[in-house]
Amino acid sequence: MNIKKIMAALLATAVAATASAAGQTVTPQSALAFQTAPAEHFQGKAEFARYPAIPGSSDAAAIVRFEAGAVTDWHTHSHGQYLIVTEGEGRTQEWGKPVRIIRKGDVVWCPPNVKHWHGAGERTAMSHIAISPQAADNKPVWLERVQLPSAAAPDMAKHRQTAPLSAKQLAIVPIAALSAAGDTGRLKTAIERGLQQGLAVGEIQEIFTHQYAYAGFPRALNGLNTLQAVLKERQARGIRDPQGEAAATPPDNTDYYALGRQTLQTLGSPAADSVVANHEGIDRALKAHLFGYLFARDQLNYVNRELVTVSTLAALGKADAQLRSHLGITQRLGVNDQQLQRVFDVLAKEYDPQAAEQAWRVWTESKGK
Repeated sequence: MNIKKIMAALLATAVAATASAAGQTVTPQSALAFQTAPAEHFQGKAEFARYPAIPGSSDAAAIVRFEAGAVTDWHTHSHGQYLIVTEGEGRTQEWGKPVRIIRKGDVVWCPPNVKHWHGAGERTAMSHIAISPQAADNKPVWLERVQLPSAAAPDMAKHRQTAPLSAKQLAIVPIAALSAAGDTGRLKTAIERGLQQGLAVGEIQEIFTHQYAYAGFPRALNGLNTLQAVLKERQARGIRDPQGEAAATPPDNTDYYALGRQTLQTLGSPAADSVVANHEGIDRALKAHLFGYLFARDQLNYVNRELVTVSTLAALGKADAQLRSHLGITQRLGVNDQQLQRVFDVLAKEYDPQAAEQAWRVWTESKGK
């Protein structure tokens, strides 16, 4: 062996030893350079970052984050693509086949030259790792836009009032008002009456859950504790009240802010398309939590939630603008003036005549009566 070959062999050994001695390389997430996904190939908001190259491998990998509603265009990969869903719930579809739901932990193999798309759900964000085999030669071919149906609006048929308010619905009024006022003594009587009128335990619990957004945690928690005291007394008398169905909520990782905006649009509220009070914090709380998460809980329909709100605001007093807005929502949900008069009659009889009179004045003045 000549000297050049010996030197070359020694150099190769040294390089290999140096590489071996280097050990692991850790790239923190903060070091990944995220870029906005190109609008010409994506609908909605998405971003991606390429992972460091794998030494000695021809494959490449990237992390892609899709906000709710964001999807790729139809496309193909000449050598295929491997997807690993790391967060959330999304969708993928192969040309000519149904849309499939993909969730955290799922793995998708897209064969070479198979036309497909992938992305987030209508109301759920999704992230996946994309691995491209033979990356240097794996060319994507971008095709037409995906024609997605718009996110389904809330089913108003199950929320709209098409019959006179029932005794069960009217029983919500004094429960909400007395809870907002902190009158736990009379609240016990109102809860008893509500149970007798057919309100399930879960529905009464949901009254207080919804009410906390307007009257605060202390009133809501006191209401829940009062309910528990009533149930305990009734159980001692041998009465077993029905719990009712558990609240159903949307899938994990739902974009509740987007859902809240849609709910407000459905209810005809101008707050849907503005920043509430010109403050991002309260805007997100109102849309994501109140009109997104709480309204998505189906133990109370929209009319019954508005009965909670109207009764709470009437009891609190000095919230005329908010009361006027929610009375308008209640009427858009099918509760006419005659039915609102019944609400105020119950409020006067079982809570406070002056509060009922003021609430009715707010409504009639808003309509120019």
